[in-house]
Amino acid sequence: MSSLTSDAFEAGRVYKSTGAIAVNLLRSPIYHAWERSHLQGSNPYALQAEKLSSLDTERLLEQHSSLINAARTYGRILSQAAGSERHAVMLSDRNAVVLDVVGDEQTVHGPEPFPGPGSLLSESVAGANGIGTPLAAADYVEIVAAEHFIEGFHAFTCQGIPLRNDKQEIIGVFSISLRRADAGQRLKEILKCASNGIEAEFVIAKLEQDVRRILAAHPEDYQPIEELRQDIIQAHQAARLKMEVGSRMVAKNRLDYAMQILRQADNSIQIFRRRAEVWRNLASLELGSIQPVCLTDSIRDLVDLLSTEISIRKLEVVTSWQEEPIKVMADSRSLLRQLFRYFLQVFEIAGRGGRVEVLVSMLDAEFVQVSFRGNSGLNLDQSKLAQYTFSLPIANKNLCTSTL
Repeated sequence: MSSLTSDAFEAGRVYKSTGAIAVNLLRSPIYHAWERSHLQGSNPYALQAEKLSSLDTERLLEQHSSLINAARTYGRILSQAAGSERHAVMLSDRNAVVLDVVGDEQTVHGPEPFPGPGSLLSESVAGANGIGTPLAAADYVEIVAAEHFIEGFHAFTCQGIPLRNDKQEIIGVFSISLRRADAGQRLKEILKCASNGIEAEFVIAKLEQDVRRILAAHPEDYQPIEELRQDIIQAHQAARLKMEVGSRMVAKNRLDYAMQILRQADNSIQIFRRRAEVWRNLASLELGSIQPVCLTDSIRDLVDLLSTEISIRKLEVVTSWQEEPIKVMADSRSLLRQLFRYFLQVFEIAGRGGRVEVLVSMLDAEFVQVSFRGNSGLNLDQSKLAQYTFSLPIANKNLCTSTL
């Protein structure tokens, strides 16, 4: 028994004997979790979680079907990474009620009770645990063996992480429980990467809603916006494939290689999220207020968003402006749409293998000029060269923060 486990076991003995929580025997996040569990009346002698009725569970699963579907692939990936370890991957809603469980047959469906769909795992009911505690702490938490508040969970080491929607609201928890405490460390990174993947699925679902709205309101803008959305989604699918490979490597204990792949996957997910945010601003039908906007960051974001199209057309895209980023007064979404249309126009002029230049220059102390130039690359004949120019009022001289 490790010192961590023995200290927690002793803390449990003291608590059951005296009702006092031994702060010196528990890690800080576990101490606070026990404190919350105590104040909410959790029973430390409980051997298993309480459950909703079958009918209420069925209704809950139907209500959260989109969350369950978004997480299912990542639950399988995480379970695959656990390999032959006794384990269970769990998904809960924002109230710590279990929605889905996947794992080895003996753990999930064996003779010993394990929380299934409909189980209540809030700290008030089940004490400190891998679902209720990450929810209460609003952060990743690991709970080792006897650090669980109730006796029935002492056989497991659990790691859990909250899931957030596009508004950063917590909508559930993704968690894994393992029989061996040391097995959890090699799964920590893939748990976090998989949770990011689940959140990216929420973003994809929102993009699909946005596309339907655009098609209904502005069908003329649909095709280029939809093509960009497909590029973004393909990038996320590539990240998910990396996770699949990484999970196999973790299961085979090839951890160094697995960590490299998982870092690549997580980086791809972060790029996806950034591009998706730019896409949503681009596709928005709403108008905002005139305020300082970083023009040069907006141009960089669009070049990044259009990288697949640029590659397909074999274009050379060159951007040019002074060293300092430039802020202008504009509605950020309208500006992004204006820049996007100019990009598409010069792409057509430049043609396959052409050159596109975007120049930002100061007209005077109050205005900045943006010029788009497209050259076919075949010759310097003016008939093959097009230029679009517009100007914008300059904002204050505070530097922009580059997003790429």
